[in-house]
Amino acid sequence: MEVYVARQPIFNRDMGVHGYELLYRRSLNNFYEGLDDKQATAELINNSFLVFQLDELTSGTTAFINFSEELLEREIPLLLPKEKVVVEILEQVEPTESVIRACNSLKEKGYVLALDDYEFQDNYSSLIEIADIIKIDFQRVNYDKQREMLKLYKENYDKVFLAEKIETREEHKLAMDMGYDLFQGYFYCKPIISRGVEIGGLHTNAIQILNELNKDEPDYQKITEIIEKDLDLTYKLLKAVNCVFFGSRKKIYSIKQALIRFGLEEIRKWIFIIILKEIKVLENDEFIKNSLIRGKLMELFSIELGIKQRHLEFFLTGIFSSIDKLLNREMEEIICDLPLTSDVKDALLGRENEIRQVLDFILCFEVANWNHVDELLSFKLEKEVIMSNYIKALKWVSNLEY
Repeated sequence: MEVYVARQPIFNRDMGVHGYELLYRRSLNNFYEGLDDKQATAELINNSFLVFQLDELTSGTTAFINFSEELLEREIPLLLPKEKVVVEILEQVEPTESVIRACNSLKEKGYVLALDDYEFQDNYSSLIEIADIIKIDFQRVNYDKQREMLKLYKENYDKVFLAEKIETREEHKLAMDMGYDLFQGYFYCKPIISRGVEIGGLHTNAIQILNELNKDEPDYQKITEIIEKDLDLTYKLLKAVNCVFFGSRKKIYSIKQALIRFGLEEIRKWIFIIILKEIKVLENDEFIKNSLIRGKLMELFSIELGIKQRHLEFFLTGIFSSIDKLLNREMEEIICDLPLTSDVKDALLGRENEIRQVLDFILCFEVANWNHVDELLSFKLEKEVIMSNYIKALKWVSNLEY
């Protein structure tokens, strides 16, 4: 079955990932037409547990899944493992006797329930008592009302409050001050880190290696000597080359052996990953991971499109596509410091070319902007191929966490 997924992270107060809200659709074309909440959730359940591995979609955390009134009444959530899902009660669900009875049954069986887009309506008191998590549209509900209700419910009920649709750093800080426990929104997908970092100062040895790799005939011995003088690079290289992901059955103990095992293109990728990870802090950890997923997915798409010889350019465009927001600097200024091809630089600057077209597709795909995705999809890839490669990218990044 053809299926698409967008996953939006949900963060706790320490900026750790609490879980992901999963959004499934059956196609890119006119996905709203003929597909109601019940159909969408039914396909979500089928595909997330029968087609894909849920842990790969959620990186081992919790999946937030929407349920309509009918699906709740039919106790469809019981098909899912209670340890891995949060049952979201959609805002359209009326708190009828049958809905309350179904939700109580789920609670008794150990399921976690979330009330979606709650606006503090009086007639929802029964669902408030049952729900474990209350999701508030931060953009839509009056701030004073939010403060009042959070104080009331936190003093009288043991509830977790989730602020959704957080779009700016100021809104994030305000939601923190109000006492929210969980956070969701485009701000966390488009991070703006308030400190500047110079690329050249991130990892001098890594930049030296890149410069050597860009020569017509790179010198393995020189690269080996640079790495051997750097304990951090030595440790990371040996650990990476010996991990399961790189398929090394025989242990590698020397730097030169490791470099030969990698090959020049994999060394380039590995060095760029090291540079990217040098700017990782607690609050942008998930964003770094998303950049790596994006890079791997672009590389896989380049292979599927029959331009494998350019896969490194696609990969680098993906992993550096948010570097300006991570470093709080202009993209044009940053890429001057990096040995990238002109096509990669053009794509990162938003100029139209083959690489940029694929990047735009993925950027829309990530946030479930299906209508715009359809407009961008002029290249021909089967829907199953797109989704299977997305899962491969998730798995690759999961294995990369050395």
